[in-house]
Amino acid sequence: MLCQSSSNHVPSLTEQSPSLTVSRIELFIIPALAVDSAGHRVCLRLTSSLGLGWSELFISDTEEMIDMELSSDLLTTFIGQVSLPPLHDCQYDKENQTGRILELFAAAVHNVTPLTGDDDAAQQNTEEYVLRQRAVNYVSLF
Repeated sequence: MLCQSSSNHVPSLTEQSPSLTVSRIELFIIPALAVDSAGHRVCLRLTSSLGLGWSELFISDTEEMIDMELSSDLLTTFIGQVSLPPLHDCQYDKENQTGRILELFAAAVHNVTPLTGDDDAAQQNTEEYVLRQRAVNYVSLF
């Protein structure tokens, strides 16, 4: 659930632009690779008018797994024009399913970096392929 807060999740991006257009959101659930880490990495990558954004969180095997259907429904609402000031003015419970997904999305928006040249597109395709091969769950929203 969202509520108003004075915290800034995307301060540098909002200084440049009050909004961005999100054209794709991908969510990957990948088993942890470290021997002493039992759990999964949840990775979110978004494609926007300003470039690509990335975020991730670790979920131990004792925590509740991210619900892909709930996540997809929530993330689909961000496809299209996203107003950034309301996004960074919101605070949410990072311990529940909805809050964790919102935190992943806000972090990805905060980490948006512009794409430059053909090499970046090839590199992004390679990264997506590797992530999809490792993922035990994957969703791509357009």
